[in-house]
Amino acid sequence: MSMGTAAAIEVTGTMARVGSSIGLGIAIAKAEHRIRREQAVDSVTELAIRLQEARQAQRGALRRAAQAEARLGAAQAEIAALRQALAQERHMTAALREALGI
Repeated sequence: MSMGTAAAIEVTGTMARVGSSIGLGIAIAKAEHRIRREQAVDSVTELAIRLQEARQAQRGALRRAAQAEARLGAAQAEIAALRQALAQERHMTAALREALGI
Protein backbone atom coordinates (compact mmCIF):
# COMPACT_ATOMS: atom_id res chain seq x y z
CA MET A 1 0.00 0.00 0.00
CA SER A 2 1.44 3.34 -0.97
CA MET A 3 1.74 6.34 1.30
CA GLY A 4 -0.94 8.15 -0.67
CA THR A 5 -3.38 5.30 -0.19
CA ALA A 6 -2.57 5.07 3.51
CA ALA A 7 -3.00 8.83 3.90
CA ALA A 8 -6.31 8.70 2.03
CA ILE A 9 -7.54 5.86 4.24
CA GLU A 10 -6.46 7.73 7.38
CA VAL A 11 -8.12 10.97 6.20
CA THR A 12 -11.27 9.05 5.33
CA GLY A 13 -11.31 7.44 8.78
CA THR A 14 -10.74 10.79 10.47
CA MET A 15 -13.54 12.37 8.44
CA ALA A 16 -15.83 9.47 9.35
CA ARG A 17 -15.03 9.95 13.06
CA VAL A 18 -15.61 13.72 12.76
CA GLY A 19 -18.87 13.14 10.91
CA SER A 20 -19.92 10.60 13.50
CA SER A 21 -19.03 13.01 16.31
CA ILE A 22 -20.99 15.80 14.63
CA GLY A 23 -23.96 13.46 14.21
CA LEU A 24 -23.72 12.44 17.86
CA GLY A 25 -23.47 16.10 18.90
CA ILE A 26 -26.57 16.97 16.87
CA ALA A 27 -28.46 14.02 18.37
CA ILE A 28 -27.46 15.10 21.89
CA ALA A 29 -28.50 18.70 21.16
CA LYS A 30 -31.87 17.51 19.84
CA ALA A 31 -32.38 15.31 22.90
CA GLU A 32 -31.49 18.18 25.24
CA HIS A 33 -33.86 20.49 23.34
CA ARG A 34 -36.64 17.89 23.57
CA ILE A 35 -36.03 17.48 27.32
CA ARG A 36 -36.09 21.25 27.88
CA ARG A 37 -39.28 21.49 25.85
CA GLU A 38 -40.92 18.67 27.83
CA GLN A 39 -39.88 20.35 31.08
CA ALA A 40 -41.37 23.63 29.86
CA VAL A 41 -44.61 21.84 28.93
CA ASP A 42 -44.64 20.18 32.36
CA SER A 43 -44.11 23.58 34.01
CA VAL A 44 -46.92 25.15 31.99
CA THR A 45 -49.20 22.22 32.79
CA GLU A 46 -48.37 22.51 36.48
CA LEU A 47 -49.07 26.25 36.40
CA ALA A 48 -52.37 25.63 34.62
CA ILE A 49 -53.38 23.11 37.29
CA ARG A 50 -52.38 25.51 40.08
CA LEU A 51 -54.34 28.31 38.40
CA GLN A 52 -57.40 26.07 38.14
CA GLU A 53 -57.09 25.14 41.82
CA ALA A 54 -56.72 28.81 42.76
CA ARG A 55 -59.83 29.69 40.77
CA GLN A 56 -61.77 26.93 42.52
CA ALA A 57 -60.58 28.21 45.88
CA GLN A 58 -61.58 31.74 44.88
CA ARG A 59 -65.08 30.58 43.89
CA GLY A 60 -65.39 28.86 47.28
CA ALA A 61 -64.23 32.00 49.09
CA LEU A 62 -66.68 34.16 47.15
CA ARG A 63 -69.51 31.73 47.95
CA ARG A 64 -68.62 31.80 51.66
CA ALA A 65 -68.40 35.60 51.58
CA ALA A 66 -71.87 35.81 50.01
CA GLN A 67 -73.24 33.48 52.69
CA ALA A 68 -71.62 35.59 55.42
CA GLU A 69 -73.12 38.75 53.93
CA ALA A 70 -76.55 37.11 53.89
CA ARG A 71 -76.17 36.09 57.55
CA LEU A 72 -75.00 39.62 58.38
CA GLY A 73 -78.05 41.10 56.66
CA ALA A 74 -80.36 38.77 58.59
CA ALA A 75 -78.61 39.62 61.87
CA GLN A 76 -78.88 43.35 61.18
CA ALA A 77 -82.59 42.99 60.41
CA GLU A 78 -83.07 41.06 63.66
CA ILE A 79 -81.18 43.74 65.61
CA ALA A 80 -83.38 46.45 64.09
CA ALA A 81 -86.53 44.48 65.00
CA LEU A 82 -85.28 43.96 68.57
CA ARG A 83 -84.47 47.66 68.93
CA GLN A 84 -87.94 48.55 67.71
CA ALA A 85 -89.52 46.03 70.12
CA LEU A 86 -87.43 47.44 73.00
CA ALA A 87 -88.51 50.98 72.13
CA GLN A 88 -92.16 49.88 72.06
CA GLU A 89 -91.78 48.08 75.39
CA ARG A 90 -90.19 51.14 76.99
CA HIS A 91 -92.98 53.30 75.63
CA MET A 92 -95.63 50.90 76.96
CA THR A 93 -93.85 50.64 80.33
CA ALA A 94 -93.74 54.43 80.59
CA ALA A 95 -97.43 54.63 79.67
CA LEU A 96 -98.31 51.95 82.23
CA ARG A 97 -96.35 53.75 84.97
CA GLU A 98 -98.09 56.97 84.11
CA ALA A 99 -101.47 55.24 84.20
CA LEU A 100 -100.65 53.64 87.56
CA GLY A 101 -99.18 56.85 88.88
CA ILE A 102 -95.81 55.35 89.62
